Amino acid sequence: MRETLLPDQTLIRFDNGLRLLVDPMPGVKTFALNALVHGGTRFETEVQSGWAHLLEHMVFKGAGGRDARSLAEAIEHKGGTINASTGYEHTRFEVRGLKALLPLALEIVTDLMFRATLEPEELKREKKVVEQEINEAFDTPDDHVFDLLQEAMFEGQALGRPILGTRQSLKAAEPGLLRDFAGRLYAPHRIVICVSGGVTAEDVLAIARPLIDGVAPREGFGEPERLRFTPGRRLQRRRIEQANMALGFDALSRYDADIIPLRLFSEILGGGMASRLFQEAREERGLAYTIDSWCTPYRDGGVFGIYAGCAANDVPQLSELILRVLNDLAANPSQRELERARAQFQTTLFLNHENAASRAATFASQVSTFGKVFTLDEVEAEIAGVGRDDLHRVGQTLAAQTQRARALLGPPSLARLAA
Repeated sequence: MRETLLPDQTLIRFDNGLRLLVDPMPGVKTFALNALVHGGTRFETEVQSGWAHLLEHMVFKGAGGRDARSLAEAIEHKGGTINASTGYEHTRFEVRGLKALLPLALEIVTDLMFRATLEPEELKREKKVVEQEINEAFDTPDDHVFDLLQEAMFEGQALGRPILGTRQSLKAAEPGLLRDFAGRLYAPHRIVICVSGGVTAEDVLAIARPLIDGVAPREGFGEPERLRFTPGRRLQRRRIEQANMALGFDALSRYDADIIPLRLFSEILGGGMASRLFQEAREERGLAYTIDSWCTPYRDGGVFGIYAGCAANDVPQLSELILRVLNDLAANPSQRELERARAQFQTTLFLNHENAASRAATFASQVSTFGKVFTLDEVEAEIAGVGRDDLHRVGQTLAAQTQRARALLGPPSLARLAA
């Protein structure tokens, strides 16, 4: 079935449920392919922790008759790039290159998702690679603190477990079990492929149809357990100099009407060098080397976070400052700050719209989440429509939360400061 989304865009729905969006960019000689799977860490049981990420590694070890070297060389020999990533709700496969590479790109990406070999010997080797990745993440404090915060915010849930899994959970990933997991995770009806760039719907469909039509429908995973925000605390002491501090607040889902006001609030609070936190914590008081804020929306909830790297002795003073600055912004956001945040958001919006890789990733996400693509005019109007009252509303919701999650990772002296 075919339908038109934005002008010149074509969405094809295959009988097995997979959706293919073709997004032409006239005059462009390259393309970007983004295959988005609605499936990631949230869909794992505790025993399967890290399997989605392990599987993302494993499919590159052999698929569609090609081994690991052949898969890499096939793309790179023609000047292209290929990559993949695993998140809590999604897994992505991405290819970029000249238009002539598109047939091979579609073939390899569909092979990775539907025709991977998952050989036992390769699995043994790749588990060791992922274990090294786990060690690397642990050895990077300003990365590992976010795993600690995630655990504090979603205790006892899949969202609270690390995307990389653990050594113990990786041991349980035997070939047969991983094949069954792959069949459910990469179910066609949970996949959106978007191709942006110098392409036409007819050309892309002619290439894709023989690669996708023969893939049988699969049951796939059901919806994950609804998230529950838990205002936990985590403290990890190591023999390092800097303290890494992260705060987490219960926040909004992808579907919430206030998600754009919240993003603008985050930009004003800690989104750049002109943000309130950067100016007050770093520039005026020298309490932090780095400090920023962010929001992460999921389909059924979300989080708002603040991260700072500072001297351990400054943790109490910086913690107080962060909450004061947040409360002050929530009480009185200025028009000048709102205009700066809007300008930053709009600039990013238009820059991304002119980039094939950003378009493919954005449109794949929108189709997967909302079943549609938003026009630039729609998003720009929503940004322009945000007023100070909207910032006040979302800010007050955060400021009113007395129960927050917190993660601290730093030197032994943190023990007496973390109470």
